[in-house]
Amino acid sequence: MVLKHAIWWVLLGVQFLQGQEQISLKGKVLDRNKVPVDIGDVLLLVPETRELVSYTTLVQGNFAFKEVPKGEYLLEISALGYTTFSNEYALHGSLEVVIQLEEETTDLENVEVVASKNPITNTNGNFKIDVQNPVFSAMVDPLEVLMKLPNVQVSPNRESISVLMKGTPLIYLGNQRISFGEFAALSVDSIESIELINNPSPKYEAEGRAVILIQLRKNNDKGTTVTLGETLSFRQNTNNYISTNGNHSNGKWNLRGNLNYNTIGQWESNTFAFVIPAENIRSDYLVLIPDNKRMQINSGLGFYYPINTNDYISLNTIFRRQTDDAGFETNTVLQSGGETNEITSETENDNRRDYFSANFNFNKRLTENLNLFTGIQYSSFDQKLLTDIANDYNDEGLVLDQTRNQDYKIESLAARLDFEQVISENLQLDFGTSWNEAKADAFSQIDQPESANENVTNYDYKESLYAIYANAASSFGEKFKFNLGARVEYNQVEGQLEKDLQPLVERENTRVFPKVGLNFTIDSTKTLSLNYSRNINRPNFSRTSSVRVFINPFLEAGNNVDLIPTITNEISTNLQIGKTSVFGGIYTNKNPRYFMIGYKENDSAALLAENNLDEESGYYLGLTVPFFHKIWSSTNSVSMTYNKIKDSSAMFAKAKPYLYVYTDQQLRVMKDTIVSVGGYALTQRKEGIIERNGMVVLNASVTTTLFEKLQCALRFNDITKAMNYGESYSINGVEAHGTYYADGREMAVALKYSFGGTASNTFKNKDVDENLDRIN
Repeated sequence: MVLKHAIWWVLLGVQFLQGQEQISLKGKVLDRNKVPVDIGDVLLLVPETRELVSYTTLVQGNFAFKEVPKGEYLLEISALGYTTFSNEYALHGSLEVVIQLEEETTDLENVEVVASKNPITNTNGNFKIDVQNPVFSAMVDPLEVLMKLPNVQVSPNRESISVLMKGTPLIYLGNQRISFGEFAALSVDSIESIELINNPSPKYEAEGRAVILIQLRKNNDKGTTVTLGETLSFRQNTNNYISTNGNHSNGKWNLRGNLNYNTIGQWESNTFAFVIPAENIRSDYLVLIPDNKRMQINSGLGFYYPINTNDYISLNTIFRRQTDDAGFETNTVLQSGGETNEITSETENDNRRDYFSANFNFNKRLTENLNLFTGIQYSSFDQKLLTDIANDYNDEGLVLDQTRNQDYKIESLAARLDFEQVISENLQLDFGTSWNEAKADAFSQIDQPESANENVTNYDYKESLYAIYANAASSFGEKFKFNLGARVEYNQVEGQLEKDLQPLVERENTRVFPKVGLNFTIDSTKTLSLNYSRNINRPNFSRTSSVRVFINPFLEAGNNVDLIPTITNEISTNLQIGKTSVFGGIYTNKNPRYFMIGYKENDSAALLAENNLDEESGYYLGLTVPFFHKIWSSTNSVSMTYNKIKDSSAMFAKAKPYLYVYTDQQLRVMKDTIVSVGGYALTQRKEGIIERNGMVVLNASVTTTLFEKLQCALRFNDITKAMNYGESYSINGVEAHGTYYADGREMAVALKYSFGGTASNTFKNKDVDENLDRIN
């Protein structure tokens, strides 16, 4: 049913896009002698709250804000040696102004440069980064920008993100969902802002407890832009990231593409000691991967064609290839009964992963108040893992023990239909339906040369997901805003070993996911919000396969075909007082998933895999306080979390609250030169079953722009070398304590150069497949 090569089908559909008319504000800034002021900061602010709307700099005395909604704004201009200019403008149409600055009467050596604005803002508990601020625009990789958001954690291997207290977030480009890979492939130059939404409205998918929202810069100019970037990273090994992003527009249609080539010398290590008292087994091991030679190719190509103001078609493709040549060594002490063995294992892994996705979008406004969107998407993932395993027992010499040939393939086809209907000025209704079909095959062949044994496993997996949803957004006067929505999903899963007559896994579920949100404006500086949501978090498709990775003769890392989704119920609130935010929440998770060592009687080895536990519950309370003064801007956040994990097979210890503290301090020492220092701290976490260590992680950077188009950055990450993740637990007859050592300490030098004319960034494209992040 699903073809190997992508076939784009056109489904008719609609989606409502209601927006304000966009205008522009342009100007020329002169001194008293009518000479252009070459250097300065230009800010467009909300008059009452001074919230930043947009930021730019003077270029030979000129500035321009394009596509600004109609309304009233405060314009501020600051330049070295001149008095700050400030004036309000009511913009009802495009406006061009000429402004004359007054010179400061103070001696130059005593003049202070006024900071433009804190680049990280906080509204209703949601954090937003102004990516065009020099400290962020000089970065080559959008992941580096994302790491600056409070509560956001990027994994050391740069392949996943999580949000404290929220788990894995959904990623949206405007109103359109994209995959993690598509976000990582974006050009920083094209991004206007990145926002962390902690309480997403019901219009987002049922899986999202948090949303990363990206907004692109907008202009309608013709031209071609190309951005070249390179980051040289020094960790345990030297890494190199090369990026090329291009964008071409003829003023109407838009073509964009990217090609990234990364060579990474990944260093990994972990150690675990575990005991199985019932079997009188003890094991203590240390794994070291000194240099995993990893190569990554990330590429994408997209085309957007606006039929008219509201209607468009678009195509988008993405291809990623990753190869790993990872040899590693494991030293193990294994005691079984009265016998003790010291084992050295040497493993050679040749790993290749290919990912491809393509989608087609069609959007049309049917009536003035009704829009329809439709789309289809095909995605595939293929992983091949070839492994040679040799063991040395008690210094008797290495002997080839196993060769493994494992292959995992998955294909996914999805379609959706979305409607947006404006019923009245204060009421909008969104509703739609979606469908997804995924098929996977996991093949494993294990040969043991000494015994001439061969073990072949072929596991087939199928999953279907049908969903309908509706959401109503309403306002009552100027103080109350209300969201009410629900999503109904029917899910069918089947997994079967080829040699078995009956399915190993067979499930059918129909679930309802309600969401309710209420915002109450107390006055011009205070807003209170209250939210309830029921969410689902499904395991990645590959986690339900039979593929395994050798660690030592008595432990393997693998997957779990019996994994089921985690269901979360959460009530959260936020009180916004000016720029300060006080937030809190309470939640319960049914069947949460954690990686743990497990052992079943008569098994030849223990298994490190993701497992469902019975229940998880807790609460959190926090405070975020931003600050800025002249050349100094600061973002600070602190939260306390109490998290309790329970399972009938585990030894429960008392859970205790833990603290998370985040800070980011920025000093603008020169124009376009910013020094940033910050980091985060986590105290020891006792969560009932699992106990984790605390850590203090510090980062620093210097960013500047040379010759107007060459952006440079010097970054120091994990200066304290604290990103070592220790944990201990006792569950299902296994008592374990271990540490995962992250290769977090880094010094990186990044250069980015843009050339060519301006090009439109009005690209629109939406991922149709809601299960995209579960594929790779």
